[in-house]
Amino acid sequence: MTTTGPAVGLMLPTVANPGTGAVDTARVVEAARRAEAAGFDGVYIGDHLLHPHPMLESVVTLSVVAARTERVSFGPCVMLVGLRNPVALAKQLGTLAAFAPGRLRVGVGVGGEYPGEFEVAGVALPERGRRMESVLGQVQSLLRSGARRPDVTIAPGAPDVPFLLAGWKEVSLRRAATYGDGWIGYLLAPDSFARRRAFLLEYREKLGRVEVPFTTGMLVPVHVDPSGGAAVSAAAAWAKITDSEAGFPARLFAAGRPGEVVEQLHRYWAAGCTELVLAPADQGEGYLEQVSMLAGEVLPQVKAFS
Repeated sequence: MTTTGPAVGLMLPTVANPGTGAVDTARVVEAARRAEAAGFDGVYIGDHLLHPHPMLESVVTLSVVAARTERVSFGPCVMLVGLRNPVALAKQLGTLAAFAPGRLRVGVGVGGEYPGEFEVAGVALPERGRRMESVLGQVQSLLRSGARRPDVTIAPGAPDVPFLLAGWKEVSLRRAATYGDGWIGYLLAPDSFARRRAFLLEYREKLGRVEVPFTTGMLVPVHVDPSGGAAVSAAAAWAKITDSEAGFPARLFAAGRPGEVVEQLHRYWAAGCTELVLAPADQGEGYLEQVSMLAGEVLPQVKAFS
């Protein structure tokens, strides 16, 4: 059956639920395999050097995911490249792409919600935006041209790996339009997503990049509850995982009965979203059940959006 809907990805459970003590690595692998079998287009993971809760390192985890799947795209959503050495990161990404041709996609973000990880990395928090631009530019150059200077060569390269930039502030949108192959929104209602998408497209036209392929995606926390009324509790659970003291607005969640989740996701599609990355709020015992419900009762309808 031919579908015209958005690409749909799934965030893997690489952060432990608060109080559980550890990440279940077997669950991460099983989730990736189930997502691939169910027809998800991609599987993605978060990236932090330091986190309030146990969290797996992203590049190592991605290598495992690549080895245990065959078709599905994979990558960080998003990676804090400013915390990394650009040559080492280019080598890692080039190697991942060599083992899984055509499957690696790299989401990139500025970060800043956990200042300690910038301190231990020797990056001044106010400089994180400029640092990200510098590292990203070097990584892209190394992967696409093979060299940053005569004595540095990265092989294998990865000229076709797309970089998708995250953020919702104007400076982040300008970066995405200038350096990215796509944009990933987060913490945005559909109308806010639409306004930022319009800004992106207009700015890309000014840059003369209209003919360059560009995706506009959205990371959406989700929770399927056949009985309904799950948005508030799911938002509270997500706030604990992300260590958000202010909580998480329930209105930014796609939560409730399967049909309600589909309806909320359709609003992003109607706003111009070409890719949805779904992040189950339950990263623990209930995660795989959430994947099953998403795969059986939500994914087919979302893929059929027209």
